[in-house]
Amino acid sequence: MDRDQLLTLYRNMLLARGIDRIEQELTSRGEAFFHLSGGGHEGTAVLANHLTTEDWLHCHYRDRALLVARGLSPRTFFDTLLCNEFSPGSGRRMSAFFNDPELHILSMVTPTGNNALQAVGAAAAIKEVENTPLVYCGVGDGTTQQGEWLEAVGEAVRSSLPVLFMVQDNKWAISTTTQGKTFYSLPDGKQATDFFGMPIHYINGTDVVTANRYVGEIVAEIRATSKPALIVFEVERLTSHTNADDQTVYRNQDDIDEAQLNGDPIRSAKQQLLSMGLTESELNIIQSQVDDQLAAAEQEALDAKTPLASLDASRQHPVEVTHPSKEKFGSDDLPQINMKEALREVLTNHLLDDSRVTLYGEDIEDPKGDVFGVTKGLSTRFPGRVMNSPLSESTIVGAAIGRAMVGQRPVAFIQFADFMPTAYNQIVNELATIHWRTDGQTSVPVIVMIACGGYRPGLGPYHAQTHESVMAHCPGVDVVMPSSAHDAAGLLNAAFKSERPTIFFYPKTLLNDSKQSTSENVHDQFVPLGVGHKKRSGRDITIVGWGNTVSVCEKTADALEQVGIESDVIDLRCLTPWDQQLILSSAEKTARLIVVHEDNQTCGLGSEIVATVAENAKVPVAVRRVTRPDTFIPCNFENQTEVLPGFKRTLAVAAELLNLDLDWEEIPVKEAGVEYIEAIGSGPADESVEVIEILIQPGEEIECGDPVATVEATKSVFEITSPVDGVVSEILCQVGETVKVGAAMLKLSTDASIRPKPITQEQHGRPILTRRKSENTIVLTHSLPKRRAFEVGLSQVQYNQGSKLITNEFLLGENTEMTNEDIIRRTGIRQRYWVDQNEDAISMAVGSCQKVLEQEGLLIDDIDLLICSTTSPMSMTPSMACRILNGLSTGKETMIQAYDISAACSGYLYALQSGYDFLQSTPNGRVLITTAEVLSPLLDLDDFDTSILFGDAATATVLYGESHFEKSAAKLHRPALSAKGEDGTTLSVPLRNSGFIQMKGRRVFQEAVRCMMSSLNRVCTQDELQIEELDLVVPHQANQRIIDAIQHRISPTVFSNIAQHGNTSSSTIPLCLSEVLPAAEQDQKIGLCAFGGGFTFGAGIIKTL
Repeated sequence: MDRDQLLTLYRNMLLARGIDRIEQELTSRGEAFFHLSGGGHEGTAVLANHLTTEDWLHCHYRDRALLVARGLSPRTFFDTLLCNEFSPGSGRRMSAFFNDPELHILSMVTPTGNNALQAVGAAAAIKEVENTPLVYCGVGDGTTQQGEWLEAVGEAVRSSLPVLFMVQDNKWAISTTTQGKTFYSLPDGKQATDFFGMPIHYINGTDVVTANRYVGEIVAEIRATSKPALIVFEVERLTSHTNADDQTVYRNQDDIDEAQLNGDPIRSAKQQLLSMGLTESELNIIQSQVDDQLAAAEQEALDAKTPLASLDASRQHPVEVTHPSKEKFGSDDLPQINMKEALREVLTNHLLDDSRVTLYGEDIEDPKGDVFGVTKGLSTRFPGRVMNSPLSESTIVGAAIGRAMVGQRPVAFIQFADFMPTAYNQIVNELATIHWRTDGQTSVPVIVMIACGGYRPGLGPYHAQTHESVMAHCPGVDVVMPSSAHDAAGLLNAAFKSERPTIFFYPKTLLNDSKQSTSENVHDQFVPLGVGHKKRSGRDITIVGWGNTVSVCEKTADALEQVGIESDVIDLRCLTPWDQQLILSSAEKTARLIVVHEDNQTCGLGSEIVATVAENAKVPVAVRRVTRPDTFIPCNFENQTEVLPGFKRTLAVAAELLNLDLDWEEIPVKEAGVEYIEAIGSGPADESVEVIEILIQPGEEIECGDPVATVEATKSVFEITSPVDGVVSEILCQVGETVKVGAAMLKLSTDASIRPKPITQEQHGRPILTRRKSENTIVLTHSLPKRRAFEVGLSQVQYNQGSKLITNEFLLGENTEMTNEDIIRRTGIRQRYWVDQNEDAISMAVGSCQKVLEQEGLLIDDIDLLICSTTSPMSMTPSMACRILNGLSTGKETMIQAYDISAACSGYLYALQSGYDFLQSTPNGRVLITTAEVLSPLLDLDDFDTSILFGDAATATVLYGESHFEKSAAKLHRPALSAKGEDGTTLSVPLRNSGFIQMKGRRVFQEAVRCMMSSLNRVCTQDELQIEELDLVVPHQANQRIIDAIQHRISPTVFSNIAQHGNTSSSTIPLCLSEVLPAAEQDQKIGLCAFGGGFTFGAGIIKTL
């Protein structure tokens, strides 16, 4: 080292010592509160002579002189001490901890040793960069006993990474002496010569000239070999640990005096400079210049303002990442893939699109490709970028943080959520805080992918937990947990786009679930962060889940639908941030909220959700949680199903909130002498297996343990063996068939005593729900007091049908693939009526209206409003209502309100509600409602899914306001209506001459039963009735199977006349009433319910007079 270099080093060490002096003074004056000195450690500044601008520094907190030599200004030290607005972390960091991306100074850690794994990750990222940069990792001697530091050294050696580990050995860990207690200072007093195969370089840190030479040689060797090196830099600590410490309590005065006399690198450097010819006067001038520079920096820092407090620890999301409109779905028209395949494809796409993306975790390289197969094939396709890690979660996450800090986009894999606690330190103290503590100067967009959850035999403690509440509690990270392939793909794409650290939990039991698949174009799919997914809509109860529990929520909603209860089922999917607005608005609507999650109850995320609702809801909301109790998950699967939230427990809680009685139909007992051999999987993610070979024949005798079939599962090909001796009665599967795990493959006859099989799913019989009256019924409070509604009545109904009687035989013609009986079995229809060439919807509607006006003794001028419900308008303008009005006016001008309603098969109920509301404002009025449906011209006669269903009919009904109520045949209660959007692919009726009616019958069946039942339940609740109190239910006559399904769910008789008329859309209910009302006894309560395309649906109640 020449004189100029030593002089520069001396000046930097003086600056560092002067910074310490001023910081101590500010602390003593009460203008600052914490000071940590680097006195005695200034010799590390020699490293700056051998570093390039491309090297990265992850410094020790006593590396103050090295930081000055690297270029960190004195002002920055004082700004940080005073926590002012110009400090690197805007007042968030303690005074000894810095970062400067431009100088390649990584954000210094406070938990000692946390920097080591990050340094290793950074070194792995830059290893192949030109100019052979290295990463410096500085620690104290006490830190060398940290497990993560030891892991880092091992990984650096194993992977041959360019890291310079410098242990600054001052022989103290605060008050604990370290001599004889480190890996290099042995109990027998000797010094180790190597560690993990690396030579240990012992350097006297007080002799900066000699230290400079040795450090230069070691740095050069790292650059030449790209291998790590280890220096023990022997120094003295010249002060107490911090201003809060008094070293005289544990350190004798002789030791302190000796350190001051012989352990000061500045004193040593000064003597070297004097020996090189500099004078005391020249050195005093340098000291004076340093003092002036520091005094100016101190004053500038004291004049700076206090920073504004930050209320958010995360980088702000752009609107493209969070707005609900940004969600992009898959397509049903493309090949479908499951969650595992979707995750793999998304990772593939990002590996292709961004060279910075790397994957790091246990067993993720081929041929294993992850224990669940998520990364299968990726290491072969992207060698060097999809890498196996050591068996250490802290290494996986810590190294990923380091990679991210130097510009890469790492994805870290943790095999099971149960092992996440070993990485907790790196996640919570580092990954979550770096953006916040650097005031956004450094971001660490690490995605941590974690397989989680239970609900599978063979899982238990340490392989079945989720731990999402622990991560959601931590500011600074996004936390997601998908339940479907689409959400998995969309959320992973969002995590990459957000550039925020993300904890990505994926339930392993859902990886191969084909029911929750998505299309293969996952690159285009996107789920905005913080946006929940409403899986279904309802108005009676809100059920919220995520991950595995979403299917529990949906199954509960299915059971509730059987008694007409509508459920809002919400998949939260993004747990931090979570969709507060969606849940709050739903809970306010339904007044009942259940949150279902796998994590244990105390401080679970469900607590946060119900607390938020309790604090913010504008109406009373009854809330419940269904969770794992505060215990662990047993391996015994029967016990596991009792511990984890399941269908039985969730339905019981829902029944309690909804005032339902719940009983369970017992599971049938197996027949004696029969054993079924069921499909089993190779692991918890297996939903199904493929039959490769069947090894037995019907009639063959087999023994316990004999192989019966070879199957292929996710992880392997294996044989299924017989659990008993017996004779093969029946083979229930075929080679090449995919069989669901738990499904029977073979049937055996056996005399053996059959032990109960271990269960593979929650055991429950069929739920039996019945409604009960209770004073504790939860209802929404109304903002306005109720007033008495004016009474509204309706007349007897008149109708016209098409004049052409169309039998099933006529429709079938020469078709031999279907018979009359087939049509009756599928639809219940024997005949329907179609218009002839001289009839149309207007003429039939006019005729019906004339009949009802004559029946009621009215003229058209007595009517105040005419409403026409139609699915098949003959023109858009004039409206059908106006054209019918024209037909009724017989040449004279009649002026009343008239309009059409287009609500498909629910149109009659929509018209009743409109008429009812009109008569509340006009109680002395009358409303004429007509339905005009001519669908036969829109039928494709070769499409037997639609042509056999529809008939043509028009009807007319008069509604009376309270002033004319005595003329009514029945009292009308206000109908309850609703709709939910559909794109027309399930059911569509085109305009005339533009196509044919299209319908997907199975979907229509499911929606129709569900919606009519829920609507009927709603209108009964509205009128303070039970469905069982109705005397008759008149549903829309869509299909006899739908009518039968409704009858199966309720006790009142369900009326049907579909056999004679077919489906006449909005005319079906009034056609039924034309038969029902004349024969009805007084005071009968009749429920009406309908479902139509759109989807529209609703229900109403009339009471005969």
